[in-house]
Amino acid sequence: MKHETQTKKGGKLLGGLLGSALLAFGVAANAQTLQFATAFPEGDFSSQIVKRWTEGVTERTNGRINFRIHWGGSLVGNKMVDGMQDGVVDAALSFTPYVSGEIIDLAPLDVPFSFPLDPEGLSAFNKAALPILDSIYERRGSRVVSAPPVLLPDPVTCSTGFVSNADAWRGVTIRTAGRWQAETIRRWGGSPVVLAISDLYSGLNLGTIDCTLMVYNGVLSLKLFEPAKYVTRVDHSIAFGTINVANMVWDRLSEADRKIMLEVGQEAMDWGIAAYQQTYVDTVDKLAAAGAEMCVPNQAEFDRLVAAANEVFTVEIQPNVTADGQRLIDLIGQYRDQVVVRPTVGPLNECP
Repeated sequence: MKHETQTKKGGKLLGGLLGSALLAFGVAANAQTLQFATAFPEGDFSSQIVKRWTEGVTERTNGRINFRIHWGGSLVGNKMVDGMQDGVVDAALSFTPYVSGEIIDLAPLDVPFSFPLDPEGLSAFNKAALPILDSIYERRGSRVVSAPPVLLPDPVTCSTGFVSNADAWRGVTIRTAGRWQAETIRRWGGSPVVLAISDLYSGLNLGTIDCTLMVYNGVLSLKLFEPAKYVTRVDHSIAFGTINVANMVWDRLSEADRKIMLEVGQEAMDWGIAAYQQTYVDTVDKLAAAGAEMCVPNQAEFDRLVAAANEVFTVEIQPNVTADGQRLIDLIGQYRDQVVVRPTVGPLNECP
């Protein structure tokens, strides 16, 4: 009897172990590793949000969905949207300037002073923009699962001096991302140049370009303040980032896994909004401590820059968008008054 009881117990134990092994085998068999692409290095502010999303999805799916993250444009450069459409990239941190020259409906987000940068306004704007952007990107091969604030405000960083008035802008070569930033720079008086992010440091160091239109987190993580210490603080919005999943990946996911990606995407947005303002202040302070020199254009110069950006918006873009593009323009219009203001944090000395 004792032997029989022990046998039953042993059978139950063996059955439990076999069940666990089969469950683990099932998870392993169904597991997939998705290739994730981003243009920024691992130390960038945007990369913290990427990690929160990828790690959160892996945890919630019990390891069934993993990610291999390709930092610094190492997989497809800045061709994330094309990569997702072609099946090379499974998911990505996508930025509007890389495709807005071809997808006019994304262009409104690439003109300076388009959307708010205060935490409350940014949170409301991003949540409202997400379904519009999802509709636009879906037609190009991917779905938007999160619209976190991955880009801090944008100054103009130069190796040759401040660009504080129309004369100072004249003839300056400045790296821009995409067609619509270039259109704006021409109206500001500069000469736009296309250059990969990976070549920015050497371009500024060697004098290939004089300046760059680059967000503060990029100036810090790419160490652009070393070859270019003059930071003209326009501090406007520029470009819009989203976490996208390729249609061909999305189509094979279960409804449960899609829901997880969207829920973790919302959590990543919430975390980014909460961290945004302090990260902005800390980044400006770190740049100043590292030797960057900063100034804010006077009101007349600031107004000139805003007027030129408005011209790109109203003359070049708005007449050509589809219904989705107009929805974005209508959303932008709700926040316009609070967007076109000079910076209020960090060093605020007026440019010479």
